[in-house]
Amino acid sequence: MDYEGWTKEALIKRLRGLEQAKAATTLEPQATDTQQRKKRRATEFDFGRFPQRKVALKFSYFGWPYHGLARQGDALGSEDKRQIESQYPTVEGELFRALAHCKLIDSEATCGYSRCGRTDRGVSGFGQVAALYVRSSGKYIDNEDDIDDEGEVTQSAQNGNRRVRLPPNMCELPYVSMLNKNLPPEIRVLAWAPVAEDFDARFSCRSRFYRYFFSEAGLDINAMRDAAARYKGTHDFRNFCRLDPAKQISNFERTVLHVDITPVPPTVPVVGNGSHAEGRWWQLELRGTAFLWHQVRCMMAVLFMVGQHLETPDIVDRLMDAQTLTGKPEYEMACDTPLVLADCTFDEKDVSWIYVRDGLRDYGNMTVLDRAVLREWGQLSTRAVMAGALLQTLRTTQVPPMTGASNDGLATNGEATIRWADCRERLMATELPGGAFSLLGGGMVKHVRRYVPLLERKRAEPVDVRNKAWLERKGARKNKRRHVASDDES
Repeated sequence: MDYEGWTKEALIKRLRGLEQAKAATTLEPQATDTQQRKKRRATEFDFGRFPQRKVALKFSYFGWPYHGLARQGDALGSEDKRQIESQYPTVEGELFRALAHCKLIDSEATCGYSRCGRTDRGVSGFGQVAALYVRSSGKYIDNEDDIDDEGEVTQSAQNGNRRVRLPPNMCELPYVSMLNKNLPPEIRVLAWAPVAEDFDARFSCRSRFYRYFFSEAGLDINAMRDAAARYKGTHDFRNFCRLDPAKQISNFERTVLHVDITPVPPTVPVVGNGSHAEGRWWQLELRGTAFLWHQVRCMMAVLFMVGQHLETPDIVDRLMDAQTLTGKPEYEMACDTPLVLADCTFDEKDVSWIYVRDGLRDYGNMTVLDRAVLREWGQLSTRAVMAGALLQTLRTTQVPPMTGASNDGLATNGEATIRWADCRERLMATELPGGAFSLLGGGMVKHVRRYVPLLERKRAEPVDVRNKAWLERKGARKNKRRHVASDDES
């Protein structure tokens, strides 16, 4: 092209156009290459190249942000389930997302997943256990020379009955740190353990240990201990659970191995003034082989009634007499937030937890875990201190004293005002019109006009009647569907 006759302005315009064209052709292929590399990494991962091994995972979670432990079906493989999971997040839903992101599992359906104990919405877990098959850093044995290498040789149906050489535990994939990098801060994997092919997190568990935390305010701890001791042993707990007729449960006998009410250990940093009942914290410790749906929360609700002297400790014995008390009295369960599945116990020969890879002296995982939990505690305790400061402001507020013939217990010695804390204390000690209240734990209180003793309340129908009614309704629905199908065919 001949530029000799071009003006200065035309030449500058031409140069700028060439520069822009060059920049566009230079940047565009780079972005495209990056996208293609990411796409290749996402689509080229071949699970068939890697053997799997069965492991147990011990993990903790705070339950209040989630709608329970159990996932809403196969959220990884179903768009409908994925949408439900996004609206109602669960702990397992987050766990499976992390497993899939780390390429530790191919799908939920093929990983052989089992859990130890199912916790409901709001309930936490400090020692929950799950078992499943995950990707291993081991390798398939394709020739006899590989058998002499270091590591255990296994053969299972999960790996197509091909022989696999698993690495020593200290050389295995860092499952704990891999998952924690992809989990929300409320959920932490604490340890992992290699387990046998027939290990099942639910059926291999020997006992489950629960804790329920509560403040001493308004409660008689000795009376609660008397009532709690009556739970120990094998009893019929049908009046201490929520019945689901769809499961057709007929055996409600469960064994409580240990039960006690103890102070929260002084090593646990608690926000509060121990010189006042509100600042003294206790915990119900409960260990059993298995539990019914909502059993622990129902047991705790009855203990709160006893602690408030609304019921006597022998109410536990009377509720466990299923022959006499055939229907469960209506009462509200204790709050879910203070309840935690603290531990799951297995035979030592079945599970040996690995918190730190001993051979590498890798304590980084424990450091990160400690830092994450400390951060969570700091945020929650800060809120508790702020709420306590507001409460202190209210308690020191001056209010007019209550006087009069109907409120002799609240009369004062002519003071113009009185601290709300003093007025509140007199109100609590005096029976006033307006009803009673029942403590439900976790700061929850239920106000009622008049407390009705448990044995005088309306009762549910006996279990066998409710199970039979459910089966009849199910049969009616099946028959209706058959008639509709036959009408469509004709």
